[in-house]
Amino acid sequence: MKLFLLAVLTFAIGAVTGQTKLRIDPNGAEAPMFSEVFEEVKFIPLETKIQSIFGSIKQLFVTKDLFIFTETNSNNIMMFYRNGKFKTKIVRDIYSSGSINIDFENERIYYNKGYTIYSFDYEGKPLGIIDDKRIGSRYIVGKNNAVYYDKRVNKVLPDSISHEISFFKEGVLESQLFPYNMKNDEFFFEDTYQVMHSFFYTIGNGTQALFTRPYHYTIYNATSRGVDSLFQIVLPYELSLNVEELNNNKRYPAGSKSSYFKDYPNHIQSITFPYSIGNNLFFKLQPSKVISDSYLYRLDSENLYRIDQIKSDKKSYYFNVLNVLMPSEFVNKNFLVADEEYIYTIMPADVLKEQYKNNKSRGLTAEYPEDLLKFLTGRNKNANYVIVALKPKK
Repeated sequence: MKLFLLAVLTFAIGAVTGQTKLRIDPNGAEAPMFSEVFEEVKFIPLETKIQSIFGSIKQLFVTKDLFIFTETNSNNIMMFYRNGKFKTKIVRDIYSSGSINIDFENERIYYNKGYTIYSFDYEGKPLGIIDDKRIGSRYIVGKNNAVYYDKRVNKVLPDSISHEISFFKEGVLESQLFPYNMKNDEFFFEDTYQVMHSFFYTIGNGTQALFTRPYHYTIYNATSRGVDSLFQIVLPYELSLNVEELNNNKRYPAGSKSSYFKDYPNHIQSITFPYSIGNNLFFKLQPSKVISDSYLYRLDSENLYRIDQIKSDKKSYYFNVLNVLMPSEFVNKNFLVADEEYIYTIMPADVLKEQYKNNKSRGLTAEYPEDLLKFLTGRNKNANYVIVALKPKK
């Protein structure tokens, strides 16, 4: 029987409730057929015309009617209808923050420029500005409720206690979680593994988000009620952090924690990209020595799948939708967002078209939706990215 190491967490002021322990052994993960874990895939090409051209998608939000996202070629906010037709864009200067916030209930788009928040409606029209001195990554969890993440550690900062998570209800600070010393904490920013995603991961109808913390194996859920500890991942001993050793500042001083992972290259640094839809829990395990692995854990059957090794079949139109390049869009960016039914990633249009040609030459054909077939056989060589919506089995 394998030994398991349970990461010990210390909670701060505020309510953190409802934790479920999940024993995960990556060595037993299966590489499934597409149809084993997904019941549907939709490819949504985003309309390509002069005013709608963009690079790649960075931060994606899915509303009832729209795709709203930031992109790599400019600092603009792009808005497309759910059928892929271009709607409008919000032009921002280079001094505005890259990330955006969406208020799903009030249908508002926000971005920061310094301590000023700019507000827009879903038509792209400006609604005004708001002063906000609060620092950190923000996620709106219902009307006038927001959760912030902020951890800044530096020797020039005050020798005082701050908190990683702050929850505001109706604009008033209600609770704070995970205290740390701004000057003398055991972990600096450079000790933290950085992922190509904002701190919060949207799920459901947009008014809740999952998040994880560096060097911890717990998945949290932020809602309008506060923050819950949703799942605690328990890994095999040989993959788990030795918390006491990691916190040994004589051997691994703050700012040099990477030395720990040179000594323990198999240990998982963090759990990232968590998404939950029904009985499906998606996540990545981030070790230090290799590219991270992506998983799907079925909460009902307790089956574990290597989602980055999924095998295409007729259900996916024989398209390899999750590991198209090496290093791929999916390996780097993973799933971008999830709603109540689908989880979303992206594919370069030229890669999808090339797969179609290759499959056709090999005799792998499928009954394509009419709009998709028209796109695959089209001649536009500079088409925008394709959003891929995957519906996991219930």
